[in-house]
Amino acid sequence: MLLNGDKGIPLYYQLKKIIRDKIEAGIWSAGEQIPNEMQLVEAYQVSRATVRQAVLDLVREGILIRKKGVGTFVSRPKLAGDLTINFYYPEEFGTKHVPMSSQIIDPPSWVAKQLQTGPGMKVYEIIRVRLFNEEPAAVETLYLPSDTFPDLLQANLEERIFDLLAAHFGVTISKFVSYVEPVLLNSYEASWLQAIQDQPALKIIKIGMNQHDNPFVVTVSVFRGDRYKLSLNHTK
Repeated sequence: MLLNGDKGIPLYYQLKKIIRDKIEAGIWSAGEQIPNEMQLVEAYQVSRATVRQAVLDLVREGILIRKKGVGTFVSRPKLAGDLTINFYYPEEFGTKHVPMSSQIIDPPSWVAKQLQTGPGMKVYEIIRVRLFNEEPAAVETLYLPSDTFPDLLQANLEERIFDLLAAHFGVTISKFVSYVEPVLLNSYEASWLQAIQDQPALKIIKIGMNQHDNPFVVTVSVFRGDRYKLSLNHTK
């Protein structure tokens, strides 16, 4: 599979997605060594710099691990526990989003699993920058089944996605499953957040469901770690 330099998406980011999809699909399993730089260069017809950036980003995200003098391997799965957390952004921050790209794609395997999409089903991939008080706060990537929300890309993508789904499609998200993990900003995220590559960041993945526990949207938000912190309120 050759990468497309005309898509407006950096080649390293396309390669990074391919590697991640192979891992999530089990083609490369936990603990397995992936092809070396030159093998990836030959397979995807890209430069070593492109391969190196894609691999280093995945190392920073904890998906790959490099062993000096040996090679690059798929990391072991992270442990997950149950903890009820609700995420709400204060109203005074505003609700503005700046759309950066939007397209219809084949879903990454982990997204297909979360949205329970069938074979051949497509999803929207919408990338936006979330602003708090007009300041870039997070890079947000949304995945939604295209069959469920026809002509979604014609709507105002600056709105909060949950308001948009309720107003245009009558879908109310009443429940979330969320995952939180620390990451480092890659160059792609840092440029949009006006930050520095490798700064600490917080990644929040949210799966939005309706009252029948049917999943409708996956949101991946990467927040600047130097400007925001996560506050957890819980009761006994």
